[in-house]
Formats: sequence, structure tokens, C-alpha cells
Amino acid sequence: MTLVDQYLRMADLANQPARTAKCYTTNTGQQRTVTAKAATRGITGFSAKHIYHLINQNQFPAPVKIGRASLWRMSDINRWVDSHAQLTDVNVNAKEGV
Repeated sequence: MTLVDQYLRMADLANQPARTAKCYTTNTGQQRTVTAKAATRGITGFSAKHIYHLINQNQFPAPVKIGRASLWRMSDINRWVDSHAQLTDVNVNAKEGV
């Protein structure tokens, strides 16, 4: 089996907010720490919730399920980005009267 396409996860597509480190004590008295995570900007600039909303509206490519993972083909995402870039170019040109 060979993979022809590359795949992206939601973490690659959506913005991820910053998360501060948190310490807590378990029921057995052990100290646990959840590490901090810096904010990241995804390819789309949208939140995961908004991406799923767009999928439900058939305005964003649906994920491919591989096992339990939801993955997006990079080619589908590139096509979606290109189509929206063209729409933006047309709208800008129309406003400028070109």
C-alpha cells in the first residue's frame, strides 16, 4: 500500500487557543500537572467548531475516517483554499470596478 496524498488533522486546520499549566491532586493524593500549550494558528484560521459547521453546510470538505481518526486530504483543503482565494479576488475586482 502506498499513500499518494498527505493528510491533515483538525489541529493542523483549526486555531488552537493557549492553555495554561494546571496542577491538581488525584483522589489518591498524587500531584498531577497538565502542561501548558501555546496558541497555534491553523491553515484555515477558523475554530474547530466553525469548521464542523461549514462541513454540515457542505461548504468545507468532509473528513476521511481512518479508524477512529478524522483526517482531511491536503489536496481537498488546497482546492478549497484556492476556490475561496479566487472568490475573494473576484469580489475585490468588482468593488474596484476592474
